[in-house]
Amino acid sequence: MLFSVSAQPYFRHLKRLVRGPGTLESASFKKEMLCAEAPAIYSPTIYLAGQLERITNSPVESTKEIEIAAATTLSDTHPPTLAYHFRDAALVDGSVYVGTLRHFLTNHRQQVGPPIDACKYDNCGLVSSYYGLKYFGHWLKDDCATHLLASTIGVPPLFLPIPPSPHENQYRSWFDHTDAPVVRAWIRHLVVFDDMAHNSLRLKRYEALREKVGRQFPRKHHQLLVYLKRGKIGQRRVLQNEEDLIEVLTKQGYVVVDVENDDLKTIIATLVDAKVVVSIEGSHIAHCTFSVPRDSALLVLQPPDRFAANHRKWANCLGVRFGFVVGSVGQHGYIFDPDEILRTVDLMISGSH
Repeated sequence: MLFSVSAQPYFRHLKRLVRGPGTLESASFKKEMLCAEAPAIYSPTIYLAGQLERITNSPVESTKEIEIAAATTLSDTHPPTLAYHFRDAALVDGSVYVGTLRHFLTNHRQQVGPPIDACKYDNCGLVSSYYGLKYFGHWLKDDCATHLLASTIGVPPLFLPIPPSPHENQYRSWFDHTDAPVVRAWIRHLVVFDDMAHNSLRLKRYEALREKVGRQFPRKHHQLLVYLKRGKIGQRRVLQNEEDLIEVLTKQGYVVVDVENDDLKTIIATLVDAKVVVSIEGSHIAHCTFSVPRDSALLVLQPPDRFAANHRKWANCLGVRFGFVVGSVGQHGYIFDPDEILRTVDLMISGSH
């Protein structure tokens, strides 16, 4: 059986040569709509004049133009949330194989060591995504929401191991995840979700997960000003003038939370009472998704050479005001003007833009 699982990529390649590559739709025996396409209305993003002109590039997965549009558009369309159903699927080396379809998830293959036997499942839903297996923030705000979606429709969740994170187990405990990650598997009936839309169905799941976290951390309604310090976690993003920035912000009453050194309970206990959160762009901001109050404000410090607007969607979905300041590239990292930060925060608090 292990040999058969390992051979699936080769079998799929042979079929592909004859029949062409498969897609989620062509390889599935049923496509189920869980939430229909709907208009998307966005609150205006808050930023000072001249910020967009500083942007030089985006993360490698996107383009500057796409990210600027995502940050500034006022209306769009939420695509539908879909579930594709497959028979006799194989999960091996970070991909799902069905017929001529290879649904790629990650190139993190099995570690060197004894062969891993393939698990067998009659029925399950894949809740891991390409970005969720690459970035902690996408795992937290996207894959954990899909995990709940699978459970909601009565399909046992199936997921792959994510890169090591000091916070994964605590979140899984809060979210009542009792299953274990899987590396290789045979699945008689597999459901694969198209679940990227921040629509009404995503909002319901966000609210359910926020309620689970809220039971652990009741709000004290302190309306804190928070600087969320990234540290050296994840992809390195150094703030050259961070010490000066923290000094200015603390004089204005900001509380500093250090994602690298503070425990998760301290981080969340602070964020649940945040009025404003200021932080450099990155996956660590996803901690805010299940903690900060509605009608709070998130100000993202954007490196000019990797501008990304992905936090705007969940913020808009939850009624959190979104803004940004674009920095400059210094000799030893990124530089942000404290005065621009404070002025933008003032606009966010006043509701002006």
